[in-house]
Amino acid sequence: MINDSFLDESREVPSTAPMERVVAWSVFRSREEARNLVEHVYLAPGQSLVGGHGQDSVASYWWVGVQVPDVSHWGNATAVHKHGRLGD
Repeated sequence: MINDSFLDESREVPSTAPMERVVAWSVFRSREEARNLVEHVYLAPGQSLVGGHGQDSVASYWWVGVQVPDVSHWGNATAVHKHGRLGD
């Protein structure tokens, strides 16, 4: 069973409150949608899922991201993949 308890943590999306070594994230309007992504993410050794929930001017949101051990392996740290709020 996949541990999705990180979705219950109050934590802003990295584009609002940067989080160390998070290189990819997606934002959803429901916890269920975020949980669905969790089940379909394949991680390389040393990578882990991170995320949480927050609220913007529209509604609540949940996000799921990938945290890597070393951002330098991704090349340009500003070219990381972002999907969803503020990363479209």
